[in-house]
Amino acid sequence: MRSFILACVVVFVSSCNFPAPQNAVTKTPTLAAPPPWAETHTPAPASTKTVVPPTQTAAPIPCDPLIVDYCIREGYFVFQRPILPPNNAEADITYLYASTQNGKRDPHHGVEFQNAFGTPVHAAGDGLVVFADADKTAKLSPWTNFYGNVVVIQHANATYTLYAHLSNILVVLGQEVNAGDVIGNVGMSGGATGPHLHFEVRMGGDYTDYFSTQNPELWLLPRQGTGALSITVHPLEERNYERPIVVTRYAQNGDEVVFVYYIASYASGFEHNREDAVLNNLPVGRYKIAFNDSSGLRERFVWIEQGKLTEVVFDIK
Repeated sequence: MRSFILACVVVFVSSCNFPAPQNAVTKTPTLAAPPPWAETHTPAPASTKTVVPPTQTAAPIPCDPLIVDYCIREGYFVFQRPILPPNNAEADITYLYASTQNGKRDPHHGVEFQNAFGTPVHAAGDGLVVFADADKTAKLSPWTNFYGNVVVIQHANATYTLYAHLSNILVVLGQEVNAGDVIGNVGMSGGATGPHLHFEVRMGGDYTDYFSTQNPELWLLPRQGTGALSITVHPLEERNYERPIVVTRYAQNGDEVVFVYYIASYASGFEHNREDAVLNNLPVGRYKIAFNDSSGLRERFVWIEQGKLTEVVFDIK
């Protein structure tokens, strides 16, 4: 099974050193399953019955998005949304992960949830609080006081979730939390220009690594009646610009256009991610992906299923 996580970040050199490590974490939270890129082999249970083996056995052939138009998989949606209804639980589509708003802003290492000042922020999963403070001296990015008031929660498989620009922090270092617990409130601390939650997923042994981010849309559970879409352009030898991509949603019965998503592939610098664009919370139904490359217009029709991940790979020779 192919995993699709490619990435891009503009690297800034900081004059500050990383602070001394905080209190060591002695407990490791668990998730329901390992991430999709982890190699796992589950042995078959032993049988007490005498079974006559078949004359021929055939293992199911896994879907390969390099040779079919798309594959529909279970995905790895292990986190709930950090903002819950009736508040705005939709990530801002105008500033997606690894996008720059057409060069107007720095490449985005997370997603944003636009909400009123003071809106409750919830833990996305069970875990342990490993940071709960302002980043005036701590280095969570190339700049100090960038995230403002921040909470970082450690989950299983060296996975972390980060919640930034908070107005209040309601947890303390070393506290165990459960998915859904209120850990703070939406604010505009740090470099924020308006009230919103900046949310990240990071992987690796060092949660302070600004360049270890993953696209949160691959981890957040789609809402009822929706699924997620991952797009990869393969091979993408250089990603020195954001490739415009148009995703068109059609009516359930017919070719009527319901909505058009104008997005872009990841900006230059996110080479640690394998995919090039992701959309979550797409209503179930038929979609068309379109973009231009050196050979002309590329188009692909795909289907989105409830609670599933549709993976698409364009193999450009």
